[in-house]
Amino acid sequence: MIKQIFDDIPSRLAKSYYGRKIAAAYNAYGSGYDFCRFFSCENSDGSTGTVHIYNSSMVIDGHADADDIAMLIKMTKPANIEISGGTLLQLDGYQMRNRTLFRAVPNETDISFGDITINGCTDECYKILAEGFENMGSFEDWYVDISHRIRHGVSEIYYCGETTVTRDFDIDGFVFVSHIATAASARGKGGARRLLYCLADKLAKEEKAMHLFALDHRKTFYEAIGFEPIAEDILYELLIGE
Repeated sequence: MIKQIFDDIPSRLAKSYYGRKIAAAYNAYGSGYDFCRFFSCENSDGSTGTVHIYNSSMVIDGHADADDIAMLIKMTKPANIEISGGTLLQLDGYQMRNRTLFRAVPNETDISFGDITINGCTDECYKILAEGFENMGSFEDWYVDISHRIRHGVSEIYYCGETTVTRDFDIDGFVFVSHIATAASARGKGGARRLLYCLADKLAKEEKAMHLFALDHRKTFYEAIGFEPIAEDILYELLIGE
């Protein structure tokens, strides 16, 4: 049985990437917005799970009945679905993309944390992201979300040497970053590697660990720069036209 919930959401969540991502959304937005909803999954065997829907993205933490989840997905048609535990879903109209969770390993770099612009240069960051990611959406939608998360202390955006990285959340010393991109004119010069090393070093000194997901076509890059693969899962993406 799946029902929408509004209270005590963080207490339900696992100490996992999925649980922390849901907690970060709750910390940023709470449960009072139609575009940011939370659901509980109460199963007949006593196990529980939590589902979060933010605009067209879905994250599932814990255990959820496959039939119930399939029905919710059919009703809401999220553009992408993340689910814990490597759970396989049988979904019409979706493609499965393998990805690897990496733990960042600090290394020597020629930049320091003081060289990084934090929560500034948003125009430049968006231009870089729009070059690197097909489904970035409009600047207005991106800016409203990232600025809101920054104001609530959930996220940060870093910019250095025409490379940008977004900190999605920092919970229990588990730091997750995404939207790692370099301007097309500056690619191949090590900008992303240097920025990631610098961030990983800063966090390691704070006794925190930085993590990121890589799809298969980017997996070898993170292996080559010494990051440690620690888990694998499947991202479900809605096929265009469905």
